[in-house]
Amino acid sequence: MFICVLGYLLAAITWRRVRLSTQFNGTLDTLFDTLNNIRLSTILEDSKTPGAVKAIYKLEEMSSMENTLMEALEIKDLHNNRPRINSVGVYN
Repeated sequence: MFICVLGYLLAAITWRRVRLSTQFNGTLDTLFDTLNNIRLSTILEDSKTPGAVKAIYKLEEMSSMENTLMEALEIKDLHNNRPRINSVGVYN
């Protein structure tokens, strides 16, 4: 039960933050549907030396509303500073 309340609280805080900083008039469900359309792609490049494959992360094309939401939530450049955890990742 606590996790559900915590999840709803975080969602409501996010929704309020977006509404105050943009002209977003949609519901909480609409907000998360719009955020769900934002996609991060991973491009794998062959390595010239033996070892791990080089992964480059890029955001796919977005609508103006999706771009505005990312800027309001300050997550537009989050993929450039991804946390590195040893032995944890998709392409280990």
